[in-house]
Amino acid sequence: MREVDELRALLKTGSLRSVGEGDIVLLEERFRGLLPDVLTEEDAHLLTSFFVFKCTGRRLVGEDEERFNDLVTIDSMMGGEFLPSLVSRLWRMSKYVKFGGGRLSSEQLRQTILGIILDYRVKLDKTDLKILRLKAQNVSITKADIANRAGLSYPRVHERIKRLEERCRLGELSRVDYSKIGLTHLVALVEGEAFVESPYLLSQHELWSGKLYTLFSIAVPNRAVGWVEREFGSRFSYLWMWIVDQFEASVSFGFYDTNLKDWNIDWSSWSLYLGFLLTKNKDATSKEKGKRKGETPVRREGGKAGGGVTSDDLKLIDALGERFDTPVRVLGERLGYSTGSAARAKRSLFERGVLQRVLRVEHIGLTESILLIIESDTETLESFVTAVRKLPRAWIYWMEPLEDSRELPALACWLETPSGTIVPFRKALHRRLSPLAEYKIFLRSKQLGSTFRLLEAFDQQSETWIWGPEMLKIRVEEGGKG
Repeated sequence: MREVDELRALLKTGSLRSVGEGDIVLLEERFRGLLPDVLTEEDAHLLTSFFVFKCTGRRLVGEDEERFNDLVTIDSMMGGEFLPSLVSRLWRMSKYVKFGGGRLSSEQLRQTILGIILDYRVKLDKTDLKILRLKAQNVSITKADIANRAGLSYPRVHERIKRLEERCRLGELSRVDYSKIGLTHLVALVEGEAFVESPYLLSQHELWSGKLYTLFSIAVPNRAVGWVEREFGSRFSYLWMWIVDQFEASVSFGFYDTNLKDWNIDWSSWSLYLGFLLTKNKDATSKEKGKRKGETPVRREGGKAGGGVTSDDLKLIDALGERFDTPVRVLGERLGYSTGSAARAKRSLFERGVLQRVLRVEHIGLTESILLIIESDTETLESFVTAVRKLPRAWIYWMEPLEDSRELPALACWLETPSGTIVPFRKALHRRLSPLAEYKIFLRSKQLGSTFRLLEAFDQQSETWIWGPEMLKIRVEEGGKG
């Protein structure tokens, strides 16, 4: 496309910080000539201002500062390829926009930019993979240890990690073990569309598997589990509900091909590997069904109502949930601690197991979100988890049934995979897992987050979790009783 080629050529000319005002005007005119006539004047000015800034380091007057700063962040993440990608997409869209006789609204432009971000993937090389594999094994590994183990110089590791942080959002997330703070983590799957309002709601997912389902993740006080179960049961004809017992996050780069600069999963080989694991454990000495080695039973009742957690702990957990990489000094200032006290409090949460570190890495081509729920004996589930750890990214939840202790344990596996995964993955499971387990596969079509803040649901005087019928409201759109 001529416009995109010309734009790339302009951007590659290097910094023009010594240009005069007349030259800036010429730059504006040249860029405007490369844009299709589908934008509002305000949005065209914003993009032109950003282009001039890229070329000269100068900002024009009149642009929206917040939106401008967003473009700077996006461009940094995309390695300077944001404007060519956007202009290319605008030209492809232009004839359809003109057929409609209008222009793109600012919201439509925002959605277009969001689509570019979601589709963007960073191309990794062998050095990137060395670093990422070590981070996947130990999310807290130091740069010095990476340099030593990967055979790289410290400056090179520092430079690569900085680039991965900018372009892949490489970093850490924290996940709360709710059982350590007096809450029980429940997963509820219902048929149809429904909504929950609760300060204890963690997330809500709209799923598709031949028909519409809704999945709720909710952490409630231990004493409220029975009430929540009855409330869901009274509202839905088709309800599956479990208690989350254990969690792990798995990241693997074994299927990343540095020659292709993309994922290359051989599903036939993975299926054979899964079959080998299942066969190997099939003849092993049987263990009591529903129990895993070293398993600690889920505590539903008894103990301190707050689980031994304090309001100061919850303030820190909430702050880290908003942004895990907040410097300890800033955390201390926000919470009224000294820097040393904030560091000790943060370290204590991890040592006590209240928080778990999880590796964050994005924009690497994992665009499909699949949920797999399996019910089977422990040995089959353990074999499956071993195979899943070879896949790019998985969030694995070990779950126990709520009602009858004779029921089998279950797994909920969120898989982040390359586009086009669902068909070969379904075939691999049908071939190897169908004879041994009951399972359901879902594609996520929409996810709703939560404004869950632990401290808001905690009575600081009695150090107990607040609960009452008003803390859970269920609205059924489809698939409920009645």
